[in-house]
Amino acid sequence: MIRLVLSDIRLQASMWWWTLLCATVGAACSAGSAIAMFTAVSAARAAGDARMVSASIALGGNIVFFTVLAAVGIVASAVGLTLTTQRREHALWVILGIPRHRVRFILRTEMVVLGAVAGALAAPLALLVAGVALAQWKGTGLELHGASVGFRFWYVGVSVLFGLVPCLLGGWGVTRRAARTPEMRAFRDFSDPPARPGVARGGLALCLLAGVVGMWVPGLGLELKGGLAQRTAFAFAGNLFLVCLLLMGPWVLTPLMKLWTALVPSRGVAWHLAVQSCRARATRSVTTVLPFALSLSFVGLFMVMGKVMSGGSAGLDDILVVLGWVFVVSWVGGLAVIALVGRERARDSAVVTVAGARPGVVTRSMVYEGAIYAGTAIVFGALFVAVSSLTIALGARIDVVRVLAGLPWATLGALAAGTLVTTCLALVLQAARVSRTVAVRALRS
Repeated sequence: MIRLVLSDIRLQASMWWWTLLCATVGAACSAGSAIAMFTAVSAARAAGDARMVSASIALGGNIVFFTVLAAVGIVASAVGLTLTTQRREHALWVILGIPRHRVRFILRTEMVVLGAVAGALAAPLALLVAGVALAQWKGTGLELHGASVGFRFWYVGVSVLFGLVPCLLGGWGVTRRAARTPEMRAFRDFSDPPARPGVARGGLALCLLAGVVGMWVPGLGLELKGGLAQRTAFAFAGNLFLVCLLLMGPWVLTPLMKLWTALVPSRGVAWHLAVQSCRARATRSVTTVLPFALSLSFVGLFMVMGKVMSGGSAGLDDILVVLGWVFVVSWVGGLAVIALVGRERARDSAVVTVAGARPGVVTRSMVYEGAIYAGTAIVFGALFVAVSSLTIALGARIDVVRVLAGLPWATLGALAAGTLVTTCLALVLQAARVSRTVAVRALRS
């Protein structure tokens, strides 16, 4: 059994490598943030500084929460996409006589191996992340009483835990579907299988919806003892639940992508190919958009909150202290997803080439595909900034127009432009590699 697991990972190394990279970075950033918080709290307690203990827990807890949230969502999506891309190979196992329950067990064992290896590789990187995080905290004026990161054996366990959990969350439902899908359907279907929420995901969605309502009702409609500050905090928390609810499945990003691409007046062949490719490969598209949409939404939410709070700051430097590792996980995850489906994208391009399309059309369609990914993330981020501004302004009882006018739109525009350049450049590099691939060989592989 272990030999089959290792052989499958080795044969699919071109995809598993990028998934392993994504899981390793996610585990390193999550574990490093937790180690930094523990180190800062320990140093403050040793110095008898109760105020610094509270400040370290408050700052570190927020950083750990947002980093872990981003890492779990992005890594789980990447793992799920990796398994979905291999559904034909898994169907072939069933045809060759491997029982379906054994297929499911093999795939889940692969998830455990992937998570454990990612966690082990992340352990030394987590110490580096923790050191950088403590340096950032000191730069904000937080007195850490000489706190420094040293090695402890339980750090390895934390890293392995943060490596295992996202992989199992992302692969658990996919492995169940892989074992149940009729093998002929897996070979026949060109487009991705439709996403159907299971009991666990449906329950999570209801909990998140309850969180949105439970935070917005007191934040927007009740008089609280804490006054406007407490109302604003409730409105902010409601928006956190909302972004998690909107990005946990394809039910928002996929319709949004279809809507805005349908409004583009272009009727060029390359644009049409890009749009149809994104729609047909919905799982691939949503997984690529998710990291960038998540980071842009978080940045916009924090900038709105910084604008509303008295004495608050909406500067990028302050936001990077809290969301810096979210950016790292998001950008690495987005690029990893683009790279890990390279073989699938090469096969799709080969089909178009054999059908008579010229190489220039294929290259432009891939660049447009990157623009569609970035455009969907930017549109989602812009809509979420508008919703966040409205709800938080209502909670703080100030004019929403004043909030929107005071946001650092130049910074937000630069982040949006960076997202567009990143996705398009990644697809340009992949298009250059695909253009050197023989179409017949790509179709046969």
